[in-house]
Order: sequence, then structure tokens, then C-alpha cells
Amino acid sequence: MIAIVDKETQRHSLKEFAMNEPDFVNSLIKEIEKDWKEAKTKKLKQIIKEDFEEYAEVFKALA
Repeated sequence: MIAIVDKETQRHSLKEFAMNEPDFVNSLIKEIEKDWKEAKTKKLKQIIKEDFEEYAEVFKALA
């Protein structure tokens, strides 16, 4: 069974946890930021790859 908790309750719990475990929370935030940046970079590389594939003939003609 999944318990539904409103965002304000989650916010309060997370703040309390962060105050009690600041080192853990800081390392978690850094890990999430790293994962987010990697996902963003991966998405950008995919977009660039798709664009190059789409315009491959144009690039060949210009070369």
C-alpha cells in the first residue's frame, strides 16, 4: 500500500532530516546534481546526434 503524503508534510520531514543529518543530505544533493548534469549532457548529445543525422546530406554537400 502506498501512503500519500502532502508536499508540506514532506517538506517539514525533509527539513527536519536535513537538520539532523546535514552531511548525508549534502552528499545526496551533490549526487543528485551530478546525475542531473549527466542526464542533461546525455540528452544534449542525443539531440546533436539526431541533428547531424538529419542534416548529414547538407553537411556533405557543403564540404
